[in-house]
Amino acid sequence: MSARARNVGAFVRARRAGWDRLEVLARRAESGRLPLAEVEELDRAYRRAAGDLAFARGAFPGSDAEGHLANVAARAYAALYRPRGVGIVRMFVVDDPPAVFRRHLRALALAGALLAAGAGAGALAVAADPGAAAILVPEQVRDAVLARQLWTEHLLHAVPGISGAAIAHNNLTVASLAFGLGLTAGLGTALLLFLNGLLLGAVLAHTAQAGMGGALLSFVAAHGPAELSALLLSAQAGFVVAAALVDPGEWPRRTAVASAGREAVRLMAVVVPVLAVVALVEATVSPSAHFSPAAKGTLGVALAAALWLFLARAGRRAT
Repeated sequence: MSARARNVGAFVRARRAGWDRLEVLARRAESGRLPLAEVEELDRAYRRAAGDLAFARGAFPGSDAEGHLANVAARAYAALYRPRGVGIVRMFVVDDPPAVFRRHLRALALAGALLAAGAGAGALAVAADPGAAAILVPEQVRDAVLARQLWTEHLLHAVPGISGAAIAHNNLTVASLAFGLGLTAGLGTALLLFLNGLLLGAVLAHTAQAGMGGALLSFVAAHGPAELSALLLSAQAGFVVAAALVDPGEWPRRTAVASAGREAVRLMAVVVPVLAVVALVEATVSPSAHFSPAAKGTLGVALAAALWLFLARAGRRAT
């Protein structure tokens, strides 16, 4: 163990009790149930933590201790000085998720690479050997393509509220799995992404070989970009948890994973409403003949662009 690591460890052990107490007080203050004596304690603990943070930035820049302490101090500052009501909603909806997103861009890049690799593998396998569709493409999809029909046409005859609820349930299940499987050290999340990409690429190649690729792309154009974006964000959250599990740094593994989980769940606060909108669009606009492929594509790009622009820019002032 290096001298730096020993020094960081000693610093954390000496100060950690105070930081943990500050987190507890900040969490209770966010709920609005803190008595005056504890408000004063929160203020004192915050000032001590701010001093610790200044020291850590000078002595241990880039360490896990500095990063964790920065998060604790920021949360305490928010509890002390931000307004209640709308201010709290803004913090958890507008400020925090984009900040978490920007802090973990490597996790997002990993998620995107796995999904793209799966899609490429699936498309190449079916393009090179059409018989591979018997393995990679679900039977329901193959039967529909054989009958020259899209398997999505049943949505035209379903009640939008019912079909939308079923779609939302399915999408939320996949997103929750991508997040929760981060506890498998990320292996489950990675496999889920690759297999979803494999299926997507194989289906696109199979329908294209049957001359139905344009019809399928027209169907997915309105909801597909936002749906895939939500999947990537869910996987990003899963990889954030996985990173803490694999390499907890100077912290006990349980503490590191719990802290990462609280941070990653901020991303899921964005994923859930996005998937609700996706379900509505997929149940109404996507199967409808009243919207041209160009209109569907424009809507799909606009929804996804709005999401990524929000994540890239929102909350910068607060951060």
